[in-house]
Amino acid sequence: MSDTPPQNALSLLVQGSGAARLNGLLILFGAVFFSLIHLYAAIYGAPPTMLMNPLHLTLAMALVVLVHPLGRSWSDPFNRWSVIDGALLAGAIWLSWYYVSTLPNWALRQVIMSNTDLFAALLTLGLVVEGVRRTLGPILLFVAGAFVLHALFANHAPGVFYGPPTKPLTLLRALVLGDSGIFGTPLGVMAQYVVLFILFGNLLAVVGVGSFFLRLAFSMFGHRTGGPAKAAVVSSAMMGTLSGSAIGNVLTTGAFTIPLMRQLGYRPAFAGGAEAAASTGGMIMPPVMGAIAFIMAEFLGRPYSEIILAALIPALLYFLVIFVAVHFEAKRTGLRTLPRDSLPRTWEVLRRQGYLLIPIALIIGGLVAGYSIVFVAVIALAGTVITGFASRRTWPTPMRLAAAMEQTARSTAALSVTAAAAGIIIGAIFSTGLSFQITQGALSAAGEQLWLLLAMSGLVAIVLGMGMTASAVYITMVATIVPILRALGVDEMAAHMFAFYFGIVSNITPPVALAAFAAAPLARANPMATSVAAARLGIAAFIIPVMFVYQPALLMQGSPAEILQASLTAAFGLATLSIAFVGYFSAPIALPLRLVMIVGAGMMIVPEVRTDLAGVAVILLALLASRFFTVTTSGDGSAPGAGKKAAAAQGGLLARLMARRMERAAVGEGDGQVAAEAPRDLSDLTREEEPPGGIAAHDRAGLWGGWAIFGGLAVAMHLMGRALIQAREPQLWVLQMAVLSLVFTLALAAVLWRSKRRGAPDMAEVPA
Repeated sequence: MSDTPPQNALSLLVQGSGAARLNGLLILFGAVFFSLIHLYAAIYGAPPTMLMNPLHLTLAMALVVLVHPLGRSWSDPFNRWSVIDGALLAGAIWLSWYYVSTLPNWALRQVIMSNTDLFAALLTLGLVVEGVRRTLGPILLFVAGAFVLHALFANHAPGVFYGPPTKPLTLLRALVLGDSGIFGTPLGVMAQYVVLFILFGNLLAVVGVGSFFLRLAFSMFGHRTGGPAKAAVVSSAMMGTLSGSAIGNVLTTGAFTIPLMRQLGYRPAFAGGAEAAASTGGMIMPPVMGAIAFIMAEFLGRPYSEIILAALIPALLYFLVIFVAVHFEAKRTGLRTLPRDSLPRTWEVLRRQGYLLIPIALIIGGLVAGYSIVFVAVIALAGTVITGFASRRTWPTPMRLAAAMEQTARSTAALSVTAAAAGIIIGAIFSTGLSFQITQGALSAAGEQLWLLLAMSGLVAIVLGMGMTASAVYITMVATIVPILRALGVDEMAAHMFAFYFGIVSNITPPVALAAFAAAPLARANPMATSVAAARLGIAAFIIPVMFVYQPALLMQGSPAEILQASLTAAFGLATLSIAFVGYFSAPIALPLRLVMIVGAGMMIVPEVRTDLAGVAVILLALLASRFFTVTTSGDGSAPGAGKKAAAAQGGLLARLMARRMERAAVGEGDGQVAAEAPRDLSDLTREEEPPGGIAAHDRAGLWGGWAIFGGLAVAMHLMGRALIQAREPQLWVLQMAVLSLVFTLALAAVLWRSKRRGAPDMAEVPA
């Protein structure tokens, strides 16, 4: 077996033997089955929702059991706990067949439940709970459990939480069979939309788009002031909008950008914080904004194109703040730029690899033209495969395609069990009418003061985000906080965007800033200091939601003149705030003047022309005064005494807890987002590297044999699609897809083993 630890099931198949190889084969089969089900549904039409959602979840739970086993890493040999894993896996498989075979009885079960129905419902709940525990940890379970207990014992709750209790059987039906429960909107969005765009991002990644984005960003900004950090911001924004994962983005683009920033003199905590803030911003940058945007479109009942249009200005403002911060940080500390001759030319990068932007252009064009999300996703997937053949370096080889399918299944499975747990929260809330009670209680407590409700809502979201994914935070806020904001007259889009933003800021919010904690080891920095730096750089994420609540024009809600005025004043105010936090403009700025600038920036949040003009005047006076008042700086450009106190020991309890949670996330993402390897040193930026899993990873017969397998798979699916078998015989459809996936997996494994035996030179380079 190779000394290199396996990164995914493909590498386990290539490197492993015996039980390890069997484990890899099981994971690959589950991933292929999961991916093919959704591809077929997108191309030829989905089966009924009552079939697709349960099938999606049960397959996701099976994958979670395989990827997050008890007492061992997923790539380790089986152990004594594997018996429990086997039982849970068998339970997930049985549930898949149960929901498929009893589809006609779905409506009847909402009235009368047999013993088998009751067992299946309890097993579904149990597997969701265990899946969340393995992938995310206990905090989301505590939150969901609290709402379930409230539903059962609401008559014992105090104040606004008092209400009639829900009978256990009624609650079970609501959670498992109801439209607002486990199989409700969040899970439906995962099954219908999110999985396709995750596959799209992974397909782009395995053909080298990550390396292309890095080279493009460094060619544009690397030689400018703050160039490495600016390039990190740009590349993270481009890659993050496709991956939808802040942590995954940090682990890929950050693996190159963070060490380079340290090498050029950036403080370690700042280097890690810049990458964490930029990677988090990738989740709010159109056109693909991760799972939350699709869920939001479904909750709002609006086209996805409206969501990305509304998100555009806030996202640009967010990255403007980071850009300003890294620019003046570089000027403050006197950091050198990268030599121009060590960087590629922008036009040359676009000329040689610009074709990789075609699939992204297809998505933008399709959404703007008003086509359905599923249709656009299918066209983008096809476009990615076709454009990959434009260069031998980026050919979508069998190994790369299989790696993308596996990574998609891993990522979506972890997200899906989280969405199911969020469905438990929504189902429990709606079963008692708690949402209405909370709305009335909050309005009464806050005295209908919007600013106070916004502060309370943001704080609640940040606390929830300490143990829940961004999607779960957003869904919980939709059920609890958004109705409160709507009751005070907040624009519907603004209320949901507020929840959206505060669903993701936990990635950079101390003390639990997962993206920053992921960046800290790469920067060799204190985790808490890195999270503080990330929060300072990403300060706009806390302010912009408040701004667009008061100024919906920032969400494209208003006339062109209103949108322009709101955008310009917001940009000026936020840029000023960023400069004040850095403490440098043309010279170091004294602390009193920085406070004055913060006040001026705050005045520009209020949507009044008078306050905007007053804020501009205050800011300009402070900047003018800064030229006549200087402050002494230390050798690295920081104020005296800065950085002497570490917020927490690097090996402290909190750091260890966060590291454990990040390990869970990394395993769910296949030990990092599937991406082409980033350039390992500066010289690599000037040449194109072939991503792993390319032509050299196959012998000639294996390469064409692998493509023949994919071609046969496409033909078989097309024949099934022409017969509309998913609508006429859903049980037979599932069985045929399972057999097809098994045959495909075994054939692909045979091709890989054959290539290895024939001594393919780069067989160890499996896409990971």
